[in-house]
Amino acid sequence: MKPYILKPHLTRKITFMKKDDARVPQALFETVNVAPDLKGFPYPLPSKKSDYTCFAEGNNGVIWYGAKTGLTRYDAKAERPEDIIMFFSAHKHLDDDEVKAILPEGDNVWVLNGEDSVSYIEMIMLTCEERGDLLREESHKYVMRRGMICHMNTTEPKKIETALGYTACDNDGTFTGDHFVGEAFRYAVLKRELGEDHPKTIEARKFATLTSEAMLLLTYVHGRDEGFIARSYHVTGEPLPDDGHFYQRKGDVATCCETNESKKTGRVGEEVPCSYPIPDRLAKLYRDLGYTDDDIAYKADTSSDEVTNHFLHYRLAHDILGEGDPELDELIKDSCRRTMTHIINGKFEFLEHSGKPTTWAKWSKRYFAQAGSGYVDAPLNAAELLMYLKVTMHVTGEESIWKETYDALIADGYAELSTKHFDRFFHGAMGVGASPEEDLMYGDNLLALATFWMLCTLEEDEELLATYRKSFKTWSNTLLREVQPGYAFPMLAGCPDIELDFERMADWFYRHEITRHAALVRLERHDVPVKRLRHGADVDKEMSVLLMPDERSTEKFDRNPFQYLIRSDARNSHYEGCYPYTFAYWAGRYYGFIAEEGQK
Repeated sequence: MKPYILKPHLTRKITFMKKDDARVPQALFETVNVAPDLKGFPYPLPSKKSDYTCFAEGNNGVIWYGAKTGLTRYDAKAERPEDIIMFFSAHKHLDDDEVKAILPEGDNVWVLNGEDSVSYIEMIMLTCEERGDLLREESHKYVMRRGMICHMNTTEPKKIETALGYTACDNDGTFTGDHFVGEAFRYAVLKRELGEDHPKTIEARKFATLTSEAMLLLTYVHGRDEGFIARSYHVTGEPLPDDGHFYQRKGDVATCCETNESKKTGRVGEEVPCSYPIPDRLAKLYRDLGYTDDDIAYKADTSSDEVTNHFLHYRLAHDILGEGDPELDELIKDSCRRTMTHIINGKFEFLEHSGKPTTWAKWSKRYFAQAGSGYVDAPLNAAELLMYLKVTMHVTGEESIWKETYDALIADGYAELSTKHFDRFFHGAMGVGASPEEDLMYGDNLLALATFWMLCTLEEDEELLATYRKSFKTWSNTLLREVQPGYAFPMLAGCPDIELDFERMADWFYRHEITRHAALVRLERHDVPVKRLRHGADVDKEMSVLLMPDERSTEKFDRNPFQYLIRSDARNSHYEGCYPYTFAYWAGRYYGFIAEEGQK
């Protein structure tokens, strides 16, 4: 197929100020407001017509309308239908929804909102690659910590420069793995197009390698010898959250810290050996900052989220980085072998040192036989285990026990079980009186994507490949409805016969903002009906249409983009990592599904 050509496109850049800021033009305060005459307006508007109190014309006939409930941009000549009407609201674009005055400045606009706030909204032209570069720069400067990417809290809302430098993340392996995909594909594409020695390629390899090392460190940082993976780790001076089991290392023993969770489970004070050596190349991520092994507190109770993304990382890191970095490749192989051995020795369950399974990392028939979650999880978890084994064979170049186990699982019905997802998922949702989209654990979308993407691009047996593609498509209902290229492109790589709407994919790239400020927006809109889901509670509502990314709450892989959230007055004070965009963009470039206009 020929790649879809992405063009430069306008994107929003927001600068928040107080009205006494010297940069604010005096003319903004001298404007005379006149309510617009909107009779016969040809499109639905985000605010009620009676709520609009002012308007002004900018460049090229663009009209800005200010309302008590937000700001609307109207471009009758917009090339793309989604750009004709744009909406801006608190807390992403304004401090307050009530627009008091507007002053266009070329393509841009000054907006007086609330009692004393001003937003300067610039509409700047960027390529999709430039947009991704800006997002990466923000994440690497403010969100990344020791190579890991999740999110970062700030001390002041909307001021990323006040980032704390630490965060409480439950899934560092999951989100850092997602970030690695974008970094690895970026390196591979730039190497292919610019050559290994180009400065951009060198920079890309640096960050892909750093993220890979951070992933690998999670498989060693606990100091346990049985192939365990830590969910996350903290160093001295970083507060521990109360929602998990953390083990503080000291010498050759790690002791379970006191948290609400560990008190509930009676594990406070539990001691676990931690004498297994951490490779120097990985330990430098914290030792070079002045920390020692005794400064480490790692998080246990690892789930299949982390395990799945670690195997995704093993495969892509080996393929893309391994040949040029034999030392790294040996660490990838060692970690992969140890993790797979741990799972096999645990009879297809991920075990704590006590021998008990973690809460959400079970791939055994014993778990599948359990009513409720075991029954519903079985199709995906069965496929995950098969994927782990295929990746292990691919990365290590070995068969032995890996192939014996894989073949035994196929004979035991694991591949066929993977095709039952939709039926079991539907039954499970109906059993609790919910519709499938509201009962879905949205993080499972990413697990299914990683699992079947790897299976469909590694499996050589035609019959099994057909089974895996069939299984992959049982997830298409929830994966493709989000119009998320990060889901769609890997699915297309695994199932080349699916059809994608590339115009809608392009809108997703064009309308993605250049910051990952985690802010809720105004969804009480006059142009988008809200539908109540089966549960019937006030929180169980969805938008009836998928809004553009810059008009909904911050995009994440594990969130429902249709969810109707009632925004509070609280100002969000954290920033997410850039991976939803960079994963999608560079996967598309890597597979040749998209290209930039003028790209050779």
